[in-house]
Amino acid sequence: MDEVRRVGRPRAASREILEEAACELFLERGYAATSVADITQRAGVSRATFFNYIPTKSDLLWTSVDDALDRLGEELRADDGDDQDPAGQARAALLRVAAGLEPGTVALAFANAEPMGVAEELAESAARRQGRAGGIIASHLRRGGVEELVAEVVGTAQAGAFLAALRAWSRSPVPRAPFPEVLSRALGALASA
Repeated sequence: MDEVRRVGRPRAASREILEEAACELFLERGYAATSVADITQRAGVSRATFFNYIPTKSDLLWTSVDDALDRLGEELRADDGDDQDPAGQARAALLRVAAGLEPGTVALAFANAEPMGVAEELAESAARRQGRAGGIIASHLRRGGVEELVAEVVGTAQAGAFLAALRAWSRSPVPRAPFPEVLSRALGALASA
């Protein structure tokens, strides 16, 4: 049997190289003064390679979170049809996803937003991730029989807790509590509100 050999770096390695190069440059020059061309040159990859892995410059900060949201959607679709509480399933899935999340570049960006010049971009891109997470959770809740308005409110609230916990965790001094513990506290605040 002929074996097909792939040429080039593995996908994860290329993304990591791009993330590292971008963070270095954002810290050195600032976000606005760093172009995609600067990042690709520092990383030693082509512009086409950049866009094969990353849709926009700001998405470099969020790759691990975007992957985690993909996993969240998969886990919640797998939970569909169970007779359990859909909101409880969403909370449990968020905590499982948080346990496997390596915040990496987004944690660095939250912790160094001012020196990197990414504060405004982080706020905008965090809102997009919160909207995406809220939609994933709300869809799960609706599939579980939860009324539209309640599904939207709970989905938005749980997604907000996830992003608030990520920001708080990123900005906390080292050594940090594990991210799932911070997320659990944030989700607990919803229950007590």
